[in-house]
Amino acid sequence: MTMMNCRFFKAFVAATTMVFATSLVPLSMALASPPTSKDVDVEITVRVNEKGFLDQKGKVFGPKNILTLPHGKVVRMTFVFDEEMSSLAYGDTHQVAITGDGLTKESGKIWMFNQKTSIAFQVGKEGAQYRAYCILDCIGMEHLNNLVIQVV
Repeated sequence: MTMMNCRFFKAFVAATTMVFATSLVPLSMALASPPTSKDVDVEITVRVNEKGFLDQKGKVFGPKNILTLPHGKVVRMTFVFDEEMSSLAYGDTHQVAITGDGLTKESGKIWMFNQKTSIAFQVGKEGAQYRAYCILDCIGMEHLNNLVIQVV
């Protein structure tokens, strides 16, 4: 390899590495200013994997395990990437949207290198319902399409 080719190759590898490294943190996430903890009344963590949306104990949210939110409060829902290393879905990316009661909000993307993202919103009146679902094609998408959130 000539000296010129060697320099070109090193510059190419360095540029590729920089592009990859800077793409790990989406610009919108870096520039966003979410509500501070003092502005949030309720913090909820939801684990996300190919089996669905899970509570902190690892139980899947569903008809027998409904996610409820108190009416009129500001809630921050944090979605945590929870795929197992041995799962084929470990390389997947998830992005959650919440809709209902006139609201539509999308989270940032979560994957093995960015494992948490949050959505903060003002909860509506008692009896309102929201729905959370993954908006990206992913393994387990059939289990990530209908997290019902009930306002109490």
